[in-house]
Amino acid sequence: MEPIVHTFENGVRVFEDQLLEEQRARYRKRNVHEADEEEIFVRLIRSLPPDGCFVDVGAAIGYYLILARKLSPGLTIHGVEPLARHRRFLADNMRLNELAEDDFTIHCEGLTSADGEETFHDRGYSSRLDDAKGERKLHFSARWKRLLQGLGLRKSKDVTLRVSTITLDTLVRRIGRPIDLLQMDVQGLEVEVLKGAEASLQAGTVKTFLIGTHGRARGLTMHEDCRRLLTSHGYLIDVDNPAPSDQPDGILVATKQALNTDDSIALSR
Repeated sequence: MEPIVHTFENGVRVFEDQLLEEQRARYRKRNVHEADEEEIFVRLIRSLPPDGCFVDVGAAIGYYLILARKLSPGLTIHGVEPLARHRRFLADNMRLNELAEDDFTIHCEGLTSADGEETFHDRGYSSRLDDAKGERKLHFSARWKRLLQGLGLRKSKDVTLRVSTITLDTLVRRIGRPIDLLQMDVQGLEVEVLKGAEASLQAGTVKTFLIGTHGRARGLTMHEDCRRLLTSHGYLIDVDNPAPSDQPDGILVATKQALNTDDSIALSR
């Protein structure tokens, strides 16, 4: 039997069996991945130089990578995805959309505040690295679930593995050129990623950030912390929406107007 393909209204195609039921329900309302964020994403991609650089941190199955390539064929595009299963899905979707492996550069590490190795929680689309405190600060509902799992009354869906990690500064040096747009979906590690980008933030080597901020359901302050960290490095906030109507993540867009060319050259060495 031929696998079923889901075609979004923007022309991006993915295999149906890669999707969750809650995603399918959302797509029945409007057939795009994230209605609130995508409108902003399309505007930002179309505003980039034709030969600009786009980086997707938390690329998952490749939706935004493929959409960026469709919108702007001349872009240099990098994806960061530490989960091997998602990288396999991404490769399948590239072929499904008639794209080649050299259309993208995929980095297999996780991004956080330090180079090294960390525990990675395989939770499908909610996969994430441990935070700097090993996720010790858990919401009551999460602690309750772990208690039930420890008593054998609830089966854990959390599979852990060790993955290599790099900082955003390390990634920028590896790419070797300024990044025009960096999109980030890292399931609550947004602040940790930004902490590992001190040189890049100071130099403005990443011109624009599009960040999906997490944690509002648990009363956390990632959105405010990201905004504060970015503005402290001279970024201007273009979009500030901690609670969009049609997606669970907040949306933060921040742009640094002037790029310090000398610093960006030094950073790439």
